[in-house]
Amino acid sequence: MDDSELNAIRSARLAELQKNTGQAPAADSRKDDVKTSMLAQVLEPSARERLSRVRIVRPDRADAVEQYIVKLASTGAISRKLAESDVVDILDGLSRDEKKKTATKIVFDRKNTIDAEDDEDDFFD
Repeated sequence: MDDSELNAIRSARLAELQKNTGQAPAADSRKDDVKTSMLAQVLEPSARERLSRVRIVRPDRADAVEQYIVKLASTGAISRKLAESDVVDILDGLSRDEKKKTATKIVFDRKNTIDAEDDEDDFFD
């Protein structure tokens, strides 16, 4: 291969990579924009502030609350703006659900292996 063929292959590959990386962030940003606008419509400023403080400490929990609120809003289950106390209630509910999932109970089922014949002390006879 000569240099012109290598340059053509490199430029084609570079264009393909740029095209692939350019599409994914645009789709993600649209989803984020829709979610942000929906949350802005449904949450009061104090509730949004609480959610942002939760995001600093527990981003996964904040995402779960946002997904839950967006789900409720999209089904029409929310008829008013949610206050900070409502967000706290949702957080408490998620906390309870996580505790139920992580609480495991270990039960030891021991078998009685001593037979009637083993009860006799043959060793000391």
